[in-house]
Amino acid sequence: MLALCTGLLAGPLGSIPAAASGPRPPSALLPADTGDDVAIVLDEIDPVVLTPGEPLTLTGRLVNQGAVPHRVTSLTATVSGTTLTSRSEVDRWLDDELDLDRTTTLGDDTVGPVVAAAGAVPFSVTVPAAVTNDLPEGPQVLPLVISAGDEREPGGAAAHPVRLRSTLVSAGGEEVEEPLDTSWVVPLTLPPDPDLLSPTEQTHAQAWVSAVGPDSAISGWVTDLAVPGVTYVVDPSTLVGARPAPALRTPPEQGTDPADTGPDPLPAPSPDAVTSTTEAPDGVTDAASETVPAPVPDDPATTQSASPPAQTEEAEAAPATAAEVDQAVATLRTQLAGLPDDQVWWLPSEDPDVVRMVADRPPQDQLGRLLSTPPAGAQDTLAPLLSSGRHDVAWPVDPAPDADAVTQISDLFRSARDEDDTAPGLGVVLLARESLTADSGAAPRRGAVPLEEPEDVVGLGADSWTSALVARSQAEAEQSGSGAAAQQVLAHTLGTYLEDPGAARELVIAPPRLTPAPPEVLAQLSEGWRTAPWLRSVTAQELVQRAGTGDTVQLTGEHPQEAVLGDLAELLAPGRSPLDRERTAALARNAGELDDLEEVVRDTTATQSWRASLAALWSSRWRSHEEEWSTARAVVREDVRSALQGVTVTPSTVNFLTDQGEISVTVVNDLGVALDDLVLEVVASNGRLQVIRQPDPVSIGADSRASVSFEARSITRGETRLTATLRTPDGTTLGEPAPIEVRVQPTGIWVYWVLGGLAGVVLVLGLARAVRRGPRASGRSDTRPEEGR
Repeated sequence: MLALCTGLLAGPLGSIPAAASGPRPPSALLPADTGDDVAIVLDEIDPVVLTPGEPLTLTGRLVNQGAVPHRVTSLTATVSGTTLTSRSEVDRWLDDELDLDRTTTLGDDTVGPVVAAAGAVPFSVTVPAAVTNDLPEGPQVLPLVISAGDEREPGGAAAHPVRLRSTLVSAGGEEVEEPLDTSWVVPLTLPPDPDLLSPTEQTHAQAWVSAVGPDSAISGWVTDLAVPGVTYVVDPSTLVGARPAPALRTPPEQGTDPADTGPDPLPAPSPDAVTSTTEAPDGVTDAASETVPAPVPDDPATTQSASPPAQTEEAEAAPATAAEVDQAVATLRTQLAGLPDDQVWWLPSEDPDVVRMVADRPPQDQLGRLLSTPPAGAQDTLAPLLSSGRHDVAWPVDPAPDADAVTQISDLFRSARDEDDTAPGLGVVLLARESLTADSGAAPRRGAVPLEEPEDVVGLGADSWTSALVARSQAEAEQSGSGAAAQQVLAHTLGTYLEDPGAARELVIAPPRLTPAPPEVLAQLSEGWRTAPWLRSVTAQELVQRAGTGDTVQLTGEHPQEAVLGDLAELLAPGRSPLDRERTAALARNAGELDDLEEVVRDTTATQSWRASLAALWSSRWRSHEEEWSTARAVVREDVRSALQGVTVTPSTVNFLTDQGEISVTVVNDLGVALDDLVLEVVASNGRLQVIRQPDPVSIGADSRASVSFEARSITRGETRLTATLRTPDGTTLGEPAPIEVRVQPTGIWVYWVLGGLAGVVLVLGLARAVRRGPRASGRSDTRPEEGR
């Protein structure tokens, strides 16, 4: 922690610039009073753990955040002979609340003489072995002060020197009989980035490379924390990087009526406006479309002297690709596969917020999927890795659930196992140590204990104080330097040991989700952990096994206490969940709609990918990130809605001119996937027409239409409306109910009148013909001559 006296830098330093280059003004003209501009940054202590009788090197920088240069000519490192013997003393020293005397000078360095504005100058203090040989024996926390000023000032130093308070951890020369057993438990979970659920390839790839790629926190924790026995608690979805499918509904073709595809178009600009500017959607003016007269130079020389646009030093980074995502997740898989099984623990896929699940329980038939380990899109090659390690783990975001809350979480896991054999029961729950001790300041004893209730569950209690210091290490490194940040954590563990050096104790360090992984800090912590004689690394699995023989403990429900931890307590607060009763009900409803869609879509690839996105919305990672949650939610909701609305019945008008017959309607499928077993239900609005046979189940190809018939009987003459509704077999409505207007003219009346009329006409025509021809003759005359005449 950076603690400066009267001339201390008051605020955080932000990004620390490199040493300035270029000519420096004469030092005699520069102020020696640094005010609040200059600060000391301790980058490294080598070795991290001091051994008396061996040399030591302190390296860092003097950083000037001001707008004017400052004169600083010397820097000195001193330690106090009064050592720090507890966590609270370490904390008070670094917070400038403890003054110590009996200082010993370790060494000095000639710096400057000028620290340029917005610049930095390096320093290096080498402490010879002869000096460290006089330091106290045994493991000790030595208070360290690094001060800088101007030796030319009266009294040998500036009136307002710059000081940094830090610590040196010393191994001493004595053997430690009972080291502090320490176990690191590190979460590997995804950040709250809605682009992780984007169906757009480039957007999705960029988000995933940032989340799990070489420069990500996940990669940093696995690669840079080289401490023996680290246990990683992993969200399995980090190993897949699956991209959701785009919407199934085919986009409107070019030239379609805008009124049918979206909001009203912008009004067409006037002819005058066309020659000046073109207004982009939402009123944003596109500067490139403006008509601006080009300046005409006075002479050719003016044109030749114009310099080209300034070129950036580095070209823009190439966009991430799907291949890079595959490489990143493959690297993470390989790293985890290389660890012993007992060092990999699995959360349910997507790290669901079990605290919200207890408050707003999902439907029973969805629990199995939400609490299962295999993520959507996992290939068979991932099965061996997912089958290793421990799966019965819950890490509630609430750091201190009480016994009732943990019992309900255990019930969730049990119910999920009843629905899905791959879902585990609950065996271990990670929580704050205050849940076991009710006191943030209590000295660590047991790291894991069996719980009184629920039975057969072990509570693994993370030390809130140490875990929060790790969570703050990146901010501390940005302000005081990586060396100071690493020393603070190590000094805290040594202070913990010195509180009761003869007792067997266990300390669990579990930084909260999304904790940054500063590589320089982790590198120095790793070296310190391997060489510190007061620390002994054990796995979390070993602590859980030890707990099997201990007495049960009733959970207290006590949260990390601000009175002890100060601002550190805020780093452990769970944050507000974007989920509430209404939203969880909507997620459950969408999951049910996906179930129904999968009954009719021939290819379920898209719906399965949306199901994974829907499950991700239950994740713990969205705590305190409601806006990001809403963005991701909108994409999934629209995908499901457009699929449900993508198949429709075309409204029509029909003339029904028979007593009984078939009526045909057209079903249009705008989805890019074929559909089967659609249920079309037709209902009459009044008694003029009766539907006597509903249509058969409908099958229709992708982006096509089909004619579907049903049978009806006319009752009375007149107009009526039929309503045609498409549904899935389980009853989810597809599209909007479509009206079918029918003009009913049954044959029972008018057909008989027509036939009777025709018969009458035929009869009349026959009689008329008979009258015109008159009566027939009764016989015929013989006109043949007689024979023989």
